[in-house]
Amino acid sequence: LSRTRWAAIGAVVAITLGAGGINLARATIGTGERTSFVAITPCRLADTRPAPDTVGSRNTPIGSDDTFTLTAHGANGLCTTPIPTGATALSLNVTAIGPTAPTFLTIFPTGATLPTTSNLNPSPGQPPVPNAVTVDINASGQFNIFNKFGSVNVIVDIVGYYEDHNHNDLYYTKAETYTKAEVDAMVSPLTNSVAAYAGGNQFVALTTTDTVYRTVSILPPANGKVIVNSGAYIRQVGATAFIARCSITQTIAVDFESLQYVTLNVGDGESEVIGGTRGYDVTEGVMFTVNLVCDEASGEANLSDSWLTAIYAPT
Repeated sequence: LSRTRWAAIGAVVAITLGAGGINLARATIGTGERTSFVAITPCRLADTRPAPDTVGSRNTPIGSDDTFTLTAHGANGLCTTPIPTGATALSLNVTAIGPTAPTFLTIFPTGATLPTTSNLNPSPGQPPVPNAVTVDINASGQFNIFNKFGSVNVIVDIVGYYEDHNHNDLYYTKAETYTKAEVDAMVSPLTNSVAAYAGGNQFVALTTTDTVYRTVSILPPANGKVIVNSGAYIRQVGATAFIARCSITQTIAVDFESLQYVTLNVGDGESEVIGGTRGYDVTEGVMFTVNLVCDEASGEANLSDSWLTAIYAPT
C-alpha cells in the first residue's frame, strides 16, 4: 500500500503551490447518483449440464428460441456470498458448451425487450466458448439468456457487480485559491502523521545482481524526517552457505553505508530474518521515494515476505 493518507486527501482536493496561496484543482462532476463496480471472488451461478456438473435449478440445455431466467440477488448456485439487493448490473463470464447447431446467445435483463445483438456465437464442434458479459438486472435481480437455434449448455460465473453510489459536493466543481493556513486547517490533523507501506507474500530467488524488491513514496506536508524500516526472511537453498545483503536506499543498488546482511550454513530450507532502519530529512512538497534493494554475495538463497515501511514526522 504505497498511497499515503496525505495522498488520499488528494482524491478530493488536488493541491499545487502557487504565488499568493495554494490553488485547488477541482473535478467537474457535481452531486448525484453514479454507478460503482464491486469486484468479487468469481463464483458459479449456473451450469446447465447434467449431474455431476449441474449448478443451480436447471440441468438441461437451453433449447431453440428458449429463454433461461436466472436470479442473482442473494446466495444462488455456488455464490455463497450474497449479491446485494442494491446491485443493478453484473459482470459475468458466460461459457457455451456443446451447441447442436450454429446459434447465438443474447443476455439481457428480465422484463426487457429482447435485443437484436448477441453475446456469444457458438457452433457445433467448437471447444467451450467463453465471453465476458455485462448485463443489467431487474429490480428482483433477474436476467435472461436467450438461445436462437438448436440447443446448448451454458456456464455462468459472476466476477463482480455494479451498484449505485451517491456522491456529494466533496467533488468540487470549480477552481479556488486558499492560503496555506486554510489548507492546513482543512487537512489537520493529517499533517502530523503520514505513512506508507509496501509488502506481502513473496518468494523469489536472490541473484548477484542488485534488485529493487519494495518501494514506498511519501509527499511530505511539511519539512521533517522520514523513518524507514525494512524486513524479510532469507531462506537457504541446498546445503551451500550463502551471504545475502539488503539495504534501504534511494538508489537501485545496495548501499554499503547502510548494509544489512545474513550468512547461513545450516541446511536446506532454514531461514534468517534480515532487517534494518534508516532516517532521512525530507522537504515539504517534494516527493520522497525509497527502495529495499537486495542481492547475494555468494551461495544460493531466496527472499521471502519482504516489507518496507516509511513514517513521516514533522520537525
